[in-house]
Amino acid sequence: MNSKSTSKPGPALGHRPLVRSGLGLRPRPGPGLLERYIYKELMGPLLFSVAAFTLIMVAGDLLFQLARMLVDGEVSVGTALAVFVLGLPRVMVLVLPMSTLLGTLLCYSRLSAGSEVVAMRAAGMSLQRVMAPAVALATMVSVVTVALNETVVPVANRRSEQIMWEIGRRASPFVQRNTVIKEFEGGALARLIYADSYDAREKAFKEVTVQEFERGRLARITEAARARWEDTGWWFEDGVVYTVLDGDRVASVRFARQEARIAHRPSQVARGALTPKEMSARELADYIRDLAGQGVKVTRLLVELYLKLAIPFASLVFGLVGAPLGIRAHRASTSLGFGMSILIIFVYYVIMSLSCAVAERGSVPPALGAWFSNILFGACGALMIARKS
Repeated sequence: MNSKSTSKPGPALGHRPLVRSGLGLRPRPGPGLLERYIYKELMGPLLFSVAAFTLIMVAGDLLFQLARMLVDGEVSVGTALAVFVLGLPRVMVLVLPMSTLLGTLLCYSRLSAGSEVVAMRAAGMSLQRVMAPAVALATMVSVVTVALNETVVPVANRRSEQIMWEIGRRASPFVQRNTVIKEFEGGALARLIYADSYDAREKAFKEVTVQEFERGRLARITEAARARWEDTGWWFEDGVVYTVLDGDRVASVRFARQEARIAHRPSQVARGALTPKEMSARELADYIRDLAGQGVKVTRLLVELYLKLAIPFASLVFGLVGAPLGIRAHRASTSLGFGMSILIIFVYYVIMSLSCAVAERGSVPPALGAWFSNILFGACGALMIARKS
């Protein structure tokens, strides 16, 4: 007598249970797959935000200026296009942090509205892991922004200033007026150099006066029509040397050409003709070191130096803030997310402006003034993430 098996068929090997989400009934995915899905969902809003903020920033300043120049016939279409392209890296440094905030808000608001965050938690992901892709992507954006700010932006800004000078819209970026340089030896003032102008292309001072000191007392004054750099040193041309023999007598000797005792090299002098926006952080740090050695107050420049890292790392800060806010705003539309982003960005930059102004007055350290907004908003974002655990 044959008997039939009554055992129930088991689940197929490797079968994963089904879960219901905003995407319908689907197998429960693993955390790694879900993280890749979040990265993919982040890219669309991020690229949209970059395009939107770039259009706003460019249309509000750069395009308007170029349009006026084209209408007035000051530049050709090719020159206007070159200035436009050279201005984009400077704009992108400001746009990328703002885009990170808006992109993160839009992405996580959509995931929350579709109950996908709930489904991810049902798949075994904590909220910290759900928000981790936003923080990781924001970190990558910060690193890219720092690299852009250190390499492309200074070169583009210098070339843009050169073009604007060529069409008569700027003073010459190569000429530095009323140049004053102090050189110290052993902590004491050794030379005080004044020149009517310095031309970086010709590597030459014009109408230069050099006062030399020995043991704290004036020992020699050299006045020359020019001082040029040749190979390894400076040479005076067409000048006179006044030597202080004692407290009352001075001897003078005229010369056609004479070697000059100036320690600064042309690259060091030329940095004085550049603005902080035209320097990388390394160049600005070297320039600050030179000025500090001359006894010049460098507080404002130190704030500018620290801002060169603080502004790019705003992307990371906005990633920390945007992810928990996006999960909280379950029904946020694109317009609401955009408005929330504008408000946060406005408050961020107002606080940054105030803290930098306080730092420039010397009330707080320059590093704290430049980084205060990042510290404040980063702490708020980290606190919001921790409270969602």
